[in-house]
Amino acid sequence: MSNTEFKGFTPEVRKFFQELEKNNNKDWFHANKTRYEEFVKEPAKEFVFTMGKRFAKSGLQYYADPKKSLFRINRDIRFSANKDPYKTNLGVLFPYMFTHEVSKAVEVPGLYFHVDAKESFIAGGLHMPSNEKLRELRELIASEWKELFKIVNNKKFKEEFPKIFNDDKLKNTPRGYEPDHPAAEWLKLKGYTVGCKVELKDVFGSKLFDIMEKKGKIIASFLEFLNKA
Repeated sequence: MSNTEFKGFTPEVRKFFQELEKNNNKDWFHANKTRYEEFVKEPAKEFVFTMGKRFAKSGLQYYADPKKSLFRINRDIRFSANKDPYKTNLGVLFPYMFTHEVSKAVEVPGLYFHVDAKESFIAGGLHMPSNEKLRELRELIASEWKELFKIVNNKKFKEEFPKIFNDDKLKNTPRGYEPDHPAAEWLKLKGYTVGCKVELKDVFGSKLFDIMEKKGKIIASFLEFLNKA
């Protein structure tokens, strides 16, 4: 990382993705790769490095690696009807309590930052878990739902993470669970992620560091709960 103090992203990151949405092809990207490196990738690495130091200072067990925390901009189009070669957003993941015994960081609950041409948000939890992990999570929730509810119904938690991502949700409780189970609505979910919007003006500059650290503290108990699976 550079020796100069990183002061945050600039509006150029948003401008880059606005133009990429209109020119999602290899020729345009290669012609603008220098802009991507300067305004998106390198600042994102600095962001991860800076947050890693802040998390460590606060005693928060987030894994921050400038080489591994960034999602690749190249899309996997092998099984997709959408053949656009590039993602039109920046995604950064900070896995929680990650150890190298785990084969992939994305298999661990974590804190996620997202920015694109139109919006920015912070999310946390476990997105699209494997079938085996989902089964373990449901077993955990079914047996320890009171602890989960204590966490997610906390006033401060609900203020900081008002949205539960439930777009891909079962109509009925999974097989083996009673329809009237106190946590029935949670058992229907196929992933366990909560989130909040971030004003784009707060993405540009050092305020984002404070926001991420605050959110990281608030959501830590939720991530610890999911890690029990």
